[in-house]
Amino acid sequence: MKNIIYKLSALFVVLVALYSCTDNDMKYIATMPETGKFALTPSDTALVLSKTDASTHTAISFKWDSLTYGISTPVTYTIQMDTLNGDFSTPVEEEVAVNKYSISYTDSVLNKKLLNQLKLKGDVKSTVQVRLKAYMAFGNNPVYSNVLKIGVTPYSVVKQAAFLYMPGVSGDWNDYSVKLCSKNNDGNYEGFVNAAQWANFKFSEKADGGGAWYGSSPSGLYTLDGTSGMWNIWFDEGGYFLVKANTNNMTWSKTAITSFAVTGEFNGWSLTATPMTYDSSTKKWSVTCNISTVLYGIQIIANQDWGSKYGDTDKNGSLVLGGDNIVISTPGTYTITMDLSHPEKYTYTIK
Repeated sequence: MKNIIYKLSALFVVLVALYSCTDNDMKYIATMPETGKFALTPSDTALVLSKTDASTHTAISFKWDSLTYGISTPVTYTIQMDTLNGDFSTPVEEEVAVNKYSISYTDSVLNKKLLNQLKLKGDVKSTVQVRLKAYMAFGNNPVYSNVLKIGVTPYSVVKQAAFLYMPGVSGDWNDYSVKLCSKNNDGNYEGFVNAAQWANFKFSEKADGGGAWYGSSPSGLYTLDGTSGMWNIWFDEGGYFLVKANTNNMTWSKTAITSFAVTGEFNGWSLTATPMTYDSSTKKWSVTCNISTVLYGIQIIANQDWGSKYGDTDKNGSLVLGGDNIVISTPGTYTITMDLSHPEKYTYTIK
């Protein structure tokens, strides 16, 4: 009987609360804007990108009015690009800071998006589609702007290694010795970095501080920002990391490397029996061990994970992820040294 009374009382309270709602209360319910009803405006619709001053010249800007949902709420905007025949099912995207109403691209940044992500051909006139996606910070039903058609002619890029330097990470903002490498110059960079907790840095395209700079977005540590509103990037923990950066989708990441170990038939392919030691002064990993069986060679494994094994496919002293077993011709005691401080080529020696 008591349970019935309690349930009826609770129902009565809910009904009273609903009845007490006024028109003023109801006006705070969000209303969905209509797709295509807010305008995305470009600064130009026919672009011929140039290598001259590519990192500083603004190729195009987009602006839009703020979108209202009928209530006071942050709105997130994302620029989407696709090819002329695309349907925006897998667009190239870049999120804009919350409640920001414009974005600009230099020739260099836009050229990378066109060549590396949209797979357009250099020195060939093409057409891309651009639109704006918007959604409330706590919502998941986006609305879209009008679709623009922009004529673009990207410039060709010779495929050679490119670098992102990390001034500040060593504690010295004039030190450009720590860097990541994009071996194919495709906007995907990586490198191994030893960093202290809270070390602040930014990415620079050039070792003299020229060219494009990338910091973190105010909206997220792992989102890159190439505008004047960028923040410093930082490590929230200290250690040795595999750092990756992608200037196409404007993100970066770090993976803590807790161990490297040599494995082979000599230690039963153990991932822990023969750990390597890091020397911060030489920036090298090494271990001395007795390799009694050499039939199948050895591998170097990170984080006790077979998915992170490093070998030597070209048999030239260079290490690559997923490479072939490292050949050792004669059993014996060897010192194996690995140098990951030069991201354009990871190397090892066996003596």
